[in-house]
Amino acid sequence: MSDVDMEELVRQSYDVEKNELDLREKELQDDAIVALAKSDQLKGVTALFLEFNEIGDEGIIALAESEYAGNLTVLNMFKNQVTDAGLKAFAASKNFLNLSELILSDNKITADGARALAESKTLGSLVSLWIGDSLGDEGARALAESKTLTRLNLLSLYRNNIGNEGAFAIARSKNLSGLTELNLNWNFIEGEGVEALAQSETLKNLTQLTLTYNPVGSRGARAIAGSKIFKNLTLLDLYETEIGDAGARALAESDCLANLETLVLIKNDISEEVQAEVKNSSKLKKLSKVVFSP
Repeated sequence: MSDVDMEELVRQSYDVEKNELDLREKELQDDAIVALAKSDQLKGVTALFLEFNEIGDEGIIALAESEYAGNLTVLNMFKNQVTDAGLKAFAASKNFLNLSELILSDNKITADGARALAESKTLGSLVSLWIGDSLGDEGARALAESKTLTRLNLLSLYRNNIGNEGAFAIARSKNLSGLTELNLNWNFIEGEGVEALAQSETLKNLTQLTLTYNPVGSRGARAIAGSKIFKNLTLLDLYETEIGDAGARALAESDCLANLETLVLIKNDISEEVQAEVKNSSKLKKLSKVVFSP
């Protein structure tokens, strides 16, 4: 895309009142973002939405070096082509001192990129972080042990090949105590890992926990059901997590989930009898939405 086209696209896509620039799904590549980074059109933008494009390292590095990107508080680059090399430059940039939300899920980031982010000295204002898709346990551990990322309210690590070791690292973290939302969907966390999470004082402020497509099993469901740490949960998503009747019944009989409002139990081979027990549970007093089928 030429510079002229990019300038026109920005004019069409910029919300002046909100200071938001929405360039999602525009088939943008690095050259377009390099042009944007050099343009003073970026100067007043506080929220930049670039999801579902084809932007790689050259583009994100251009933003990291741009003299006009210093006002950004939100950057959404979901589903692009950023690798560890680009993220390292981003993490070292002083442009993003005010950044509060960063979305980099479904890029090409591994544990090396997670480490660079965790060691950044300039991203301490982040309260919401989505990152992946190949962090593994090592990447999860780096984020959990970060001395910079201490203000996070939301952490999304879905589809990152994280297993029990990654869950243990999150549970041991002293720096994630501000979390209210934790997304660990599409990983490989088993009952033992869920037990660690359910016993972690760090996670006592969680209100939303999503574990879709993890082999949680009835062991993990029982751990959640018996966790006083999770007493503040209002949403629990256990879509296809192998909890079965035993796990669902444990949730229905929980003395610790009195604040739960939404419970997702799709594809867990739960009998109609136990479904009724969950729906009619006298323990889940605030439960207003429970879902058993798509």
